[in-house]
Amino acid sequence: MFKTILRWLGLVPPVPAAAPAAEDASEQLDALAPLQVAPRAGVAANTSRAASFVCREELLDRSEQIAGYEFALGRKLQSPMLEKSAKLRQVHDEALLRNLSPLAVSSLLGDRFAFIRLSSASLGSLLLPAFANRNVIIMITPATAVEGDLAGVRTALRRLQDLGVKHGWSLDRPLPGMGEFLEQAALVEIDTTAFDGIQLKKMCVDLHASKGKPRVIAGRIQTADDFSLCYQSGFDYFMGPFVCSRENWHPPKSEVNRLLVFEVLNMIRSGADFGVIADRLRNDPILTYKLLRYINSPGIGMLRRIDKIPQALLILGRDQFSRWLSLLLFDLNQPGYIGRVLNENALTRARFMERLAGRGRLPQEADKLFMIGLFSLLDVMMKQPLTAILQQISLPDDVVSALQGEPGAMRDALALAMAVESKAPEEIAAAALLCALDAQQVTAVMLEALDWAQTVVGAGKS
Repeated sequence: MFKTILRWLGLVPPVPAAAPAAEDASEQLDALAPLQVAPRAGVAANTSRAASFVCREELLDRSEQIAGYEFALGRKLQSPMLEKSAKLRQVHDEALLRNLSPLAVSSLLGDRFAFIRLSSASLGSLLLPAFANRNVIIMITPATAVEGDLAGVRTALRRLQDLGVKHGWSLDRPLPGMGEFLEQAALVEIDTTAFDGIQLKKMCVDLHASKGKPRVIAGRIQTADDFSLCYQSGFDYFMGPFVCSRENWHPPKSEVNRLLVFEVLNMIRSGADFGVIADRLRNDPILTYKLLRYINSPGIGMLRRIDKIPQALLILGRDQFSRWLSLLLFDLNQPGYIGRVLNENALTRARFMERLAGRGRLPQEADKLFMIGLFSLLDVMMKQPLTAILQQISLPDDVVSALQGEPGAMRDALALAMAVESKAPEEIAAAALLCALDAQQVTAVMLEALDWAQTVVGAGKS
């Protein structure tokens, strides 16, 4: 049944590398991504082992929608050193599980998946029961343990099954004896940089035809052309740098009159009468319809339905109304995957900054932080310099200053929101230090922001 797959995966076993000494594992992991952040002057040191900063990466489905996220400790921890030492890899995996287990990650993702990559040596972790739910899938990265202890792997997989933890396999090189395990997997990820196009297509077809019929992920896709090849080969999901490369990308079309949005935002900022604002919006039924749809979405939490623009202005006030009107700048007409990811990233960034208002050294002005996060990606969306966009709209001076990169607490908040998207924990740690925030706070707010953005995007489609 898996003959073709085993031909690709089982003919050339890797040569086991010497493992570092067990007592050095934690020290080497801390060198890659320190778990303890040095305190600022005047701030008491925390003697307990601090949390690590968690990064995220989007995963797309065949409709080019975001289907889930991988949560990881960052690109530096994808070091070959981890594959050379089972002990070092276990220390890494325990750090990742420890950071995610208290956050109820599955409850914040709706119907999306949360992917957590672990080595086969970590399948006995005592933290795994916390991930027994429909959203989380443990993606196992095979190592020498798969070859040397097949019975042990079978036992570990039975434990996962008993716990109700779903699993898949991430494969980046040929390995023997994988057929029986692939049959049991919910997902199989194939590293697209490790095989040629013919191999990738054949492996995908064979996996879909197998008894277990696992869904197949094309991982580490580098370019839009590679994405097209994997899409045509029949893969179910797609991950990699191609998602945000924006190569050869043109601004997506929108049914919304963005110039009118700018005009009305300026009217609100200048203190125009609510009746005048409502009359101006009444001339554009599409904009009015979409705005009311957003305002009545679950994301805003209104206790009763709002049916008219004047009613919305009175109930929400100028600042809240401006926020929801600004969302229409990202309303797209049949966007591609880049537009969808960009749209959701802008919403996530805005919500992330808003929810951090008043924490650490950040100001209490949640509405301003929201606008900074949202407008920080508008230049990419509209393919215009940000300075040109800011000339079209009247925004508070401190919002403009933060968007233009001038130092200050609001700019620090934006830097943190951008760093969370970077897959580099050291960048997140540096930005969080300026904001006087810890890893647990940052990760929890990031997950909540992802959930909120998903809700708002869903409301925009209804």
